[in-house]
Amino acid sequence: MKLNTKQSLIIFLSIVIPISLLLTFTTTCKAATNSGLIFAYKETEGRTWGAWVMDDINGDGWREIGICGAIYTKALDVNPTHGGPKEIWDQWGLHHEVLWGCDSGLDANGDGITEQLVFEAVWNNHYLLNGENGVALDSPDEENRRNGFYWPVIDCGFGLDHDVNGNGVNDYVITGIDYTPRAIVQCIESINASLIWEFELLQVSNGLRSININSTQHILIISGFLQVLTNKGIEIWNRSGVGWGLDIIPNGAGFGSDAIITTTGAGVTLINASDNTIIWSNIINLHSLHYVGDINNDGWGDFGGLYYSGDKVGVCSGLDGTLIRNHTAQNLLNYMHGVIFCGDVNADGYDDYGIFGDFYPHEVFSGNNGSQLISISGPHFHGAEEMYIVPDINGNGTPDIMLFDGGIAAVEGSFQGMVNLDFEEGGGIEIDGLSVSIIIFVAVVSTIIISNKIIKTRR
Repeated sequence: MKLNTKQSLIIFLSIVIPISLLLTFTTTCKAATNSGLIFAYKETEGRTWGAWVMDDINGDGWREIGICGAIYTKALDVNPTHGGPKEIWDQWGLHHEVLWGCDSGLDANGDGITEQLVFEAVWNNHYLLNGENGVALDSPDEENRRNGFYWPVIDCGFGLDHDVNGNGVNDYVITGIDYTPRAIVQCIESINASLIWEFELLQVSNGLRSININSTQHILIISGFLQVLTNKGIEIWNRSGVGWGLDIIPNGAGFGSDAIITTTGAGVTLINASDNTIIWSNIINLHSLHYVGDINNDGWGDFGGLYYSGDKVGVCSGLDGTLIRNHTAQNLLNYMHGVIFCGDVNADGYDDYGIFGDFYPHEVFSGNNGSQLISISGPHFHGAEEMYIVPDINGNGTPDIMLFDGGIAAVEGSFQGMVNLDFEEGGGIEIDGLSVSIIIFVAVVSTIIISNKIIKTRR
């Protein structure tokens, strides 16, 4: 049997097109129309430890996504009109796991794109990478990495909004244990990695975070002590025996506030960061605290946390710590991980909040009345270690919501309803409401039918 050109072309296209679609979508989940899902992505070339929102590198109105993990850091274009999520750049060959990364907020080379701070485990190096192309800022050779420490548990460093040494470019701070060993905080010149100032700590740091005091950025160091430094490295106060790890919320009564919410072992305390005085203390059996916005519109930022049973969260007033409402996991196998501020999803003037955990659904609730606004679930995205509000990714004017647990996903911050996630590779991945598996099945059947018809015709 000999096929003519037209017949051969039909068979060829019916095979090649679905295979091309499969190869394109094996690691990404496309958002169906009006699904609320901006993107979902799972890295197949190594573990992913962190994700963050970057600048708009390619000028298409969508902000890019940074991820880091097993000896790499990448920038992802998540605009679906470009076939995203897909890599814009990647930096491979780093010496060890990139334990933690972030947008530094620093434009050290004047190209209008902020650079990326990434921190290696074990080798104790860090890099300031060009946000536009991922190249180490010092030179194209990644061997020109910057010195680091034995890094802390959380938040190894961040960019300052201040030019500390007056050379026209803002600088950044890092913390950890040096080779002496000493627990220290250092302020680093962003242009050439030279040391600007150093502050030796009384205890090993679990990390440091940015905090506003009197409308000026300061440095909050978290350990058995709480210590607050100016951007010049001058300590303004310290408090012993308070706080540990993630149970510290700088700017705890709102992003511009001076308050710190922390656990004390017997409850929760609100501290005035301006003068180190306690505003209130309350016996509340919660941990893993997070800011949830001003959900009752009383002018005080509120907070939420986990009960120690793990299957219930409480949302409390920032005014005095009294309980506003409880939420119990819909799936009782769901060990909850946290409750977090999600903006004003339904635009009713009340801040809304999300709850996330080991199993789906992850949910966003109305601050006004506690009703469910968004339910996020999917058969292959069971857990979320983190859920947080992020800058507007898709350029529609509202902040969005990101989830992270190895795979990362972002949900439209103004969407209400059900959002479905599916990260399984090679099948069941949604493309405008149709799955790849269906496309392949139809293509194979069509090929068989067409082939048989051609064979019969030729006979």
